[in-house]
Amino acid sequence: MIYSCSEYSEYINDTYNEYINDEKVSRKEAIARTFNEYDMLMKKSETDKLVISVIIAEILASHSKASNTFKNYMVETLSNINNNLIEQEHKLTQEQHDDFFFRKKQVLIQLEKMPSDFYPRVCWYYEELTDEVNKFFSEINFKDRDEKEVVEKVINRFERDCKNTVSEKIVVYTTLAENLVRHDLTQQIKGISFIEDLKGFTVNSIQGEQLSDVEKENLAQRIQVVLNSLA
Repeated sequence: MIYSCSEYSEYINDTYNEYINDEKVSRKEAIARTFNEYDMLMKKSETDKLVISVIIAEILASHSKASNTFKNYMVETLSNINNNLIEQEHKLTQEQHDDFFFRKKQVLIQLEKMPSDFYPRVCWYYEELTDEVNKFFSEINFKDRDEKEVVEKVINRFERDCKNTVSEKIVVYTTLAENLVRHDLTQQIKGISFIEDLKGFTVNSIQGEQLSDVEKENLAQRIQVVLNSLA
């Protein structure tokens, strides 16, 4: 193997977490970019393929959904691991061998049970993005900031995501507005552009995007509640 089992685990998880924490991307994008970084190493040997694919599949299984194409690829890769080749390569101890094949079996079960995401673009999932905006808002220091500064800070943080899909933009705006209402920071925001975008929102504007029908309905309800609070 190029690296030991423990090194692979450390490096892959560090890569994935760096995308999330440093580059502020969604989990869906983070796992895709992490996989791309280790794809060539998977081809070095059957043992490398086993170790890398199990670690990446375990991260994928921790998500709320999985891209249908990526999930199918990982299931196929894991299912076709050649144990005879691995034994011939003599790169794992018996304990490591048994551990990774047990983990392979478990993660295959988890992946088969996961909801599939059929939206082809890399984007945030609904609850994940809501949580991320809430988290970022809670970290803002409101001292010596007015409402417009707070709005600008949040929108700048999620600028890339707001340009990705309409759904992501509206989820960011809705969650931002909810937090402003919750913290009584609404005096200067009623006429600014992101509130006008919420007023003009219709479910038809996000048809064909990544949100499920239940998520669309929930988002529409949240928007109505927050607009009523601003009326």
